[in-house]
Amino acid sequence: MNHQGSKQSFHQVRQILVCLDLTEIDASLIKYAAHLSRTLSVERVIFFHAVQAYDLPDRADKDFPDPETELSELIRKNLLKSVDEFFKTECHWEIETRVGYEDAAKEIIAYIRESSADLTLLGQKFGENRQARYSRKIIAETACDILLVPQMGALSMNPVLCAVDFSEDSSIAFEKALDISRAEAGQMHCYFVSDPTRAYFPATTKRSSDRDLHRFRQTYEQFLKGYGLSPEAVPCRIELHDTVSSEAEAIHQTASEYNARLIVVGARGDAAKTTSLFGHLCETFRTMEKDLPVMLVKPQPRKKLSWFRKSS
Repeated sequence: MNHQGSKQSFHQVRQILVCLDLTEIDASLIKYAAHLSRTLSVERVIFFHAVQAYDLPDRADKDFPDPETELSELIRKNLLKSVDEFFKTECHWEIETRVGYEDAAKEIIAYIRESSADLTLLGQKFGENRQARYSRKIIAETACDILLVPQMGALSMNPVLCAVDFSEDSSIAFEKALDISRAEAGQMHCYFVSDPTRAYFPATTKRSSDRDLHRFRQTYEQFLKGYGLSPEAVPCRIELHDTVSSEAEAIHQTASEYNARLIVVGARGDAAKTTSLFGHLCETFRTMEKDLPVMLVKPQPRKKLSWFRKSS
């Protein structure tokens, strides 16, 4: 269902930061960034590469380029060829390289803050490389939204599946998913993320479970009223699970059933703490072997949203 793409967006994405590492996944990231920038009318895209400390040569080696000057320039020229080949868009784009003598992840985190990026793209490789610790550190320590892009992902964001828990934090994710859906003139679905750590004591019976499901459906209807939408316009799957890990799997399964091309996740919690709902979901999505891009929307300080005011 078309979500009135002519409406003004809630959260304009002005700057995108794309983290490249000179491997085969760079092409997927560049292509996806190009599609994203055209769809959302992005103003600026920065392609960033931080040289890993262990990749640097012995400084006593006279035959190897100086890492601060010649090596950075060689890397920049290499990236320029790749970006110029795939990135066909009218927005401004540039390439930036940094040398991290201690930790490349620190350089990436510092540059995300320095550039004031609205969204950072990180590649997700298949196999054991997906366990890379640097991506976990970036997700945990930056306030910027993160988009995890798998290798050879589809160049489409329609339909969108947004995972929400009806908190104010997840409302921001809902708005960003709605922006993308409208920009693509596409479809949007929601999935209610239940937090088993907030379950009622002593135990969930079928009767209490049915009561909770009814309450959540009513909450969702109230949630949508704040945006002038109905459950028919943006359907939501509401289920209850016993563990957070099963929620992540259920989100992917639901996305597959809807043939979704992008998952947007927002919920209460701290991305740095796997004991929180949002933190656990972030870490699970980061390591799962799936082929769908996942956008992790970070909580942002803001005034209460309209649906919260209406329901109070």
